[in-house]
Amino acid sequence: MLYHSSKVRGMKTLEPHVSTHGKAYVYATRNRTTAICFGAPKDDFDLLMDVCDGKTVLFECYPDALKRVYSGKSCSLYTVKEDGFIQGRTGWDEELVSENSVEVLQEQIIPDIYEFLMCASTKGECMINLYSDDEEYTTMLREELSERIIAFGISKEQMNNDWRFLKYFSKILDK
Repeated sequence: MLYHSSKVRGMKTLEPHVSTHGKAYVYATRNRTTAICFGAPKDDFDLLMDVCDGKTVLFECYPDALKRVYSGKSCSLYTVKEDGFIQGRTGWDEELVSENSVEVLQEQIIPDIYEFLMCASTKGECMINLYSDDEEYTTMLREELSERIIAFGISKEQMNNDWRFLKYFSKILDK
């Protein structure tokens, strides 16, 4: 089974939509906690996400990013069959895509994504790395954020119009 999350409730079929990859896909993952992380709007400059040994691993890109993105936000977690999904199309192995509509098998409402993630962390299902000013953490962020700026073609003007760059990232990136 695969999982997909959305802030839209009650869907019986998931339809392909164009996202960051420029092609219409239904996105899904084998890890339900990872899927839930996509249940509220966020981007690669809020949280870094990976899966290691079957556990979702989150890194805050700035203080309280996890709360800012997820606290008080709900989503629906949809379960779908893996049939028709393809791995390796997006550059992230955890992400599978389908170019076709996908039938929903089950829907679970997650009333507060932040509370869900904190509980998952307590149970050892998720590892949350809160923002830290220590050198090791900021060095990792500098490398990751720099890669994303280049990969996404983020201009100086865009950075100057994004509060995260002005308040936090400029001092990290300027080191």
